[in-house]
Amino acid sequence: MGVYTLNIVADSYSQEEIGRCQEGESLILKREPMNRYDANAVAVLRGNGEQIGYLSRDDAEWVARIMDDGDEVEAGIKWITGGTAEKPSYGMVVDINTGAEEKGSKKGFWRKIFGG
Repeated sequence: MGVYTLNIVADSYSQEEIGRCQEGESLILKREPMNRYDANAVAVLRGNGEQIGYLSRDDAEWVARIMDDGDEVEAGIKWITGGTAEKPSYGMVVDINTGAEEKGSKKGFWRKIFGG
């Protein structure tokens, strides 16, 4: 329970940056509570600060809750998709580690996510 595999949402502006990424690379998750499209927005950045995308709206909703509570969330590149003749656009799958196992019980983690 503490590690989740998610796809990031990347636009055409992020393709060059994603092409420079490496599997296993650590990523930075940055909350954007003032984002005009989604108050739960979580940007995904490389260690050098280049933005490569966002968590999906559904995933950002629960990750934002964890981050807003001050809990540590780590991310890393699991694999990069695309970049081939058949599929030229890049995509990315990341592992998100919420540290839920280290911080408390599974029951407490799910309560934090879904309330109750």
